Amino acid sequence: MLLSVVSCTNNDNDDTVLNSGNYFPLTLDNYWNYNVTNSNLDLNQTQNTRDSLFVSSVNNNAFDLTITGIAKGTMNTILTQMQLSRTSFNLMGSGNIIFPFEGLDDLQIGVNNAIFYNTNSPSDETLSSVDGVIEQNIEGLPIMASYNLKTIQGPFSDSLFLNNVNYDNVIESSILLQLTITTRIEVIPGNFVDVLILDTQNVLDIKNHYVKDIGLVRSEAIISYNLEDFSQIGITLPLAGSLNASSIQALDTYEVAEE
Repeated sequence: MLLSVVSCTNNDNDDTVLNSGNYFPLTLDNYWNYNVTNSNLDLNQTQNTRDSLFVSSVNNNAFDLTITGIAKGTMNTILTQMQLSRTSFNLMGSGNIIFPFEGLDDLQIGVNNAIFYNTNSPSDETLSSVDGVIEQNIEGLPIMASYNLKTIQGPFSDSLFLNNVNYDNVIESSILLQLTITTRIEVIPGNFVDVLILDTQNVLDIKNHYVKDIGLVRSEAIISYNLEDFSQIGITLPLAGSLNASSIQALDTYEVAEE
């Protein structure tokens, strides 16, 4: 597994944020309550619930976030799987990002100091990127999942209307997970061929909005994939054929201490 963090330099691009400030206050016991809407677009099913996220541990520049109960929002799930750290211009996380894939064991992707946002980076700049391969054996089939997980800086807005609230000083960033899945099938005794199960697709796309002196105010996650169809040649895969889902978490109430 290779983790490469892209260094960022200031330039004259109008899209560069160039805006210092605390976009995720992490004083002990700070909390954020979110309205969470999870939807299965294939089944036309929607579930409305809530997450209560709070800072549970502070050790110098290491911070842990915890959810009361089980995290429902996709980004809250990721944040609680990380140990966070920060500088005056970025937020970083180290830990395992877990991506559930029906029919497979959960895909665990390790990251070290992945950058969630950088206020000194231009819009569309890749902040962190990690590549790797996860191997599993499912019902006798060897499964190889090749992934690329990256974080991307988005634009800065002096003012932005989100969650029916007009926020000042908003930065946007994204998390993108790309997957390719293959297997190896024995077509005749002793003769194996590699078969593409999932052509390279963006299976997870998260757009986050952070507000100065507040933290994460909105996160929109899209989970989507479509496997190859082998039914016409008599092959049935032990995996879900497709999924189209979304997870939106919108800040409701919060309490953060001045730093």
